[in-house]
Amino acid sequence: MVRDRMQRAGYAEFRAPAVSRMETVAPAGWLERFGSELLRLQEPFSSHILAATSEEPLLSFVGRGGLTSHRQLPMRLFEFREIFRFRDRAQGLYNSRQFACCLFVSLDADHAGYLNSARHAQRAVRSVLDALDLRAEHVSDESSGGFEFVFPYERGDRPRSRTIPYHRNPDRPRTEDDDTPQGGLAMGYRYEHVEAFGVGFRNADNVLRTPVMGTYGIGMQRLLIALLEQHAASAGIAFPACVRPFDVAVLPADGSPRVLEAAERVYEELSARGLDVVLDDRANLRLPRRLGLADGYGVPWRVVVGSADAESGQAELRRERGGPAAPGRVTLAELVDILSARHGEEVHMTREHSDVLRMA
Repeated sequence: MVRDRMQRAGYAEFRAPAVSRMETVAPAGWLERFGSELLRLQEPFSSHILAATSEEPLLSFVGRGGLTSHRQLPMRLFEFREIFRFRDRAQGLYNSRQFACCLFVSLDADHAGYLNSARHAQRAVRSVLDALDLRAEHVSDESSGGFEFVFPYERGDRPRSRTIPYHRNPDRPRTEDDDTPQGGLAMGYRYEHVEAFGVGFRNADNVLRTPVMGTYGIGMQRLLIALLEQHAASAGIAFPACVRPFDVAVLPADGSPRVLEAAERVYEELSARGLDVVLDDRANLRLPRRLGLADGYGVPWRVVVGSADAESGQAELRRERGGPAAPGRVTLAELVDILSARHGEEVHMTREHSDVLRMA
């Protein structure tokens, strides 16, 4: 989903190897500051290292001919990468030292162009959060282009007082709420080491200039934690339709051969129609337990096939616990028509705080 949103926003995907040469990361000063912590290889690859971040490999690539003219600007790229957080120790999934991230960058001719790209990046992040129906606060600074998106999280490490806009502007007005713990989802700021990589472009007067770079990131683990926090329901997790694992669960009521065969026919027909469907025929779990697991995974539709259904060619169509009423017993043709039209509906599971899903 994140890849789709980035592409829609006009970013081209950049894919670099996880391992880079030493000189790729050296200009940013990582070797001097954290060289003892970075993973290095033995001979004959002792000149290589596991890159801690994505900006340096990207700049190394762009500097070797990827950018030559002002006509290529603004240049906007993104990459999915396992990156490294420089902290003394891991603090659970939220603050793990190594984590998956969607890193994206902008290259512009001047600071004004960078500020425009920073606003563009903020809109791209907001589109991801909107698609996930996540509530997040946007903290930004127009003069520097720095921003962060944070969400209510009592174990978080990003209260407003620690976000980039507050860090870059110590005179920013503050309130007591600025120190309330929150969790960070995404951030962006101007990258200061471009010139050290020898990246340049020719402007309209054929003068060699250094581009202004913005670097931005969306944490994949942190998106997951925000989903678990904000989409929790009494029966499980009400994942949004764009990321939930399945739309339909086909559940044979027992393990008899006729029932299993009928359930498999339903599963194959729905799969052939392009629906995200799972056949849960685990013999060691009774039907109520499998129905509960479907609720826990946020599957909104479930098709129960019993012994009578195996004879009649029908099946019982149910909704998630606490959801709207379902049609009940239907033929296979009716089942296909209903689910083909309605499989993308959002889960209705009862939540203790329904307003938790609303955007700030």
